[in-house]
Amino acid sequence: MRAADARVRFELTGLGADGRRRRVLDGYRPHYRIRPDYHTSAQHRFLDATEVLTGESAEAEVWLLTPEHYPGTLWVGRRLDISEGARPVGFATVLEVFNPILLGAEAAPERI
Repeated sequence: MRAADARVRFELTGLGADGRRRRVLDGYRPHYRIRPDYHTSAQHRFLDATEVLTGESAEAEVWLLTPEHYPGTLWVGRRLDISEGARPVGFATVLEVFNPILLGAEAAPERI
């Protein structure tokens, strides 16, 4: 397996379809909204937890699918929307970017 692309603060905000708190486990693979017109799959390895419940957060290393297709789109402090298909489930705040392909300068949202 290749090195992680970034380290993030993952926050789970979405409830389950039944309205109850959700739980996601280490290895969770949701979608990240990288650009307004582009979502990609991500795999999480939680660094300080084995699971995250709705309303909780955890640091995670993240592997993104095909990062070469969206170069320069991550920087420290960027907040990314996370979903499962069309359903929003949370967000991630970038703490560190490891993959130099992804590293970009802070940009206005309309430029991403």
